[in-house]
Amino acid sequence: MSVKLKRFTPFAFLLLAVACTKEAPVQPEPAPEEPGTVVVIENNVNKDLLLHMVNEVRSQGCNCGNSVMPPVQPLSWNILLELAAAKHSKDMVDRKYFSHTSPDGATPQARITAAGYKYSWSGENIASGFSKEAEVISGWLKSEGHCKNLMSANYKEMGVGRANGVWTQVFAAPAGK
Repeated sequence: MSVKLKRFTPFAFLLLAVACTKEAPVQPEPAPEEPGTVVVIENNVNKDLLLHMVNEVRSQGCNCGNSVMPPVQPLSWNILLELAAAKHSKDMVDRKYFSHTSPDGATPQARITAAGYKYSWSGENIASGFSKEAEVISGWLKSEGHCKNLMSANYKEMGVGRANGVWTQVFAAPAGK
């Protein structure tokens, strides 16, 4: 039996070729850090409360240990900083460590960059064992280094993430501003 190819239109030939393929090629999924990718994170924090509490302290100034910190400008919430914070908290819980540097050597600056944020200044606070926003803010304010981060005039934006009782607060100022 012979098939006359002239009876097939180019469209019919294309359909025949597609129908005979075993599997459609699988396209690799983009990494979460690629522009345009939607990243869904589970982050059980009250963003409005956290931002309000931090900005209340910043507006009044405070003592961080022996250092008097004057009032500074309020911060705004940044979703990319929240992403970096939430991913770090989850990573610490999943891999059972508690540090600013992950077991594979990732630093706060590397995580901020990976989230897609271009910064001129950055910092990070971490905490463990607190269940409420007011508790973790109070804990950070009682620690001189964490308090100074919270009060630094260099920072313009922040994001906070929590996984179980592990918290990460990321501060930054956008590059070029």
